[in-house]
Parts: sequence; structure tokens; C-alpha cells
Amino acid sequence: MVGDSGGKAPQWGTGVFGAENVARVLAAIVPPFLQIGGVVEPHQVNGQPGAISRDRDDKVLNTLTLDILDGRIQTIHAVINPDKLGHLGPVADAWAVAREANLARRPTD
Repeated sequence: MVGDSGGKAPQWGTGVFGAENVARVLAAIVPPFLQIGGVVEPHQVNGQPGAISRDRDDKVLNTLTLDILDGRIQTIHAVINPDKLGHLGPVADAWAVAREANLARRPTD
């Protein structure tokens, strides 16, 4: 799983490699994102299967595209660079969404 943030949004370093590692990352970030009202919409992205993630205000957070070979996902490409998302509509503040989702992961007392 690789991301393009252009240095303007949070990303996963140089990428996340291996199916188990990708699964762990997705399992860690998706539930808190959904908990704060985010949505992940299945969508064709650049002619490939993928998704558009939006914050609770319906602003675009990122796009995901899936490279599939022989029925298996080979790579997940995420675009989170706000400069590359504006054509899809208003763009979310990815840093603010990440902070809020991270807070949602913490147990409350």
C-alpha cells in the first residue's frame, strides 16, 4: 500500500508492504475513521476499482485504487494530496481528520 500525500497530508512513510501488514494498518485506521463519521464509498478511480473516502462533512479525504492481478489485490494506491483531489469536490483537512480519528482510538474513562 503506497500513498501520495505530496507532503501536504499524513501518509505511511514509504509504504506498507505485505498483506498482513496492510491488513493491520487498515484494521487500525478504518474503524476510528468510521466512528468519527467518515465514509468509504466504492468507486471507479481512473478506470480501476477503488474508493473515495469522505469526512463527515462529505469532503474528500482520499482516493484508493486497487491494482488487481489474477483476482488478487497486488497494490493499493492512495492519493491524499489535497492538490490532486480538488476536482472531486471540496477537500477535507486530512491532518484534522487524522487527529480526530486518533483520539477516537483512545479509550475513554
